[in-house]
Amino acid sequence: MAQVIELTSLDDYNAELKKPGVAVFDFYSTQCPPCKVVAPLYEKIAANETNRDVRFFKINGLIEPGSTIQQAVEVVWWPTFVIYDDGKETWRRKVPNPPSIEPVNELRVYLDGRG
Repeated sequence: MAQVIELTSLDDYNAELKKPGVAVFDFYSTQCPPCKVVAPLYEKIAANETNRDVRFFKINGLIEPGSTIQQAVEVVWWPTFVIYDDGKETWRRKVPNPPSIEPVNELRVYLDGRG
């Protein structure tokens, strides 16, 4: 079972991109109602046994250093999910407001389709 790790520096973010494999990032804010709706769903996807080889992260874009990471990746909306495969961005979705779980379902389907 994968756990979701909070990244707190641009260096850590860049280090994760250099690692082989799939990494999923949830850009969020503590002041964002849609973020609070999708957070437990994101955690559930990370906990799914089929995703044991996937690395899951969250980045709070409201405060530093998360806002610096968010700016470097050109994320302009909370929440936004971004997937990298071997350091290359392969998928990106933002959750609308009012929140919809459709982007979360798309994330699950994308990850399920890797096998």
